[in-house]
Amino acid sequence: MPWHLRKPRKATVPRSRKEAKKRKREIAQAEKRIGELDRIFKRIYEDDISGTISHERFLKLSADYEAEQRELTEQVKTWREAVETFEQDQADFASFAAIVRKYVGIRELTPTIVNEFVKKIIVHAPDKSSGHRRQKIELVWNFIGEVNLPGDDQTVERQRKGRTA
Repeated sequence: MPWHLRKPRKATVPRSRKEAKKRKREIAQAEKRIGELDRIFKRIYEDDISGTISHERFLKLSADYEAEQRELTEQVKTWREAVETFEQDQADFASFAAIVRKYVGIRELTPTIVNEFVKKIIVHAPDKSSGHRRQKIELVWNFIGEVNLPGDDQTVERQRKGRTA
């Protein structure tokens, strides 16, 4: 089936190395087709100049080929970004896993260990609007970014109430 008649695929980030490899093959095929379209366009241009095909036919063909090439170029860009995201995620996971393995069985949390795991800590201004002092604290982890767990606010509130009771 010609490229321009296929349904555009979503640019989802590959979930496995196999999917990433497949996406790289698709990128290579699309880039090859883009090169073919350049050569085809040159030939139909020469055919238009020499009178082998009518000018109207040239305009129709060139519009079709340019649209196909434009679509392929966008797909290649999107696919390449998805593959790069996958590869970066894999590298980040490997780095994070190496740090976790390094500190298995630690007995004491030191500043060095915290610095290896935590990229930054964001402490927001306190909120006293509900009558209770609440302060949001965000942890941004090295290699994996911010993790939002469901019920984070309630967990902190319950722990605080347990200490004061």
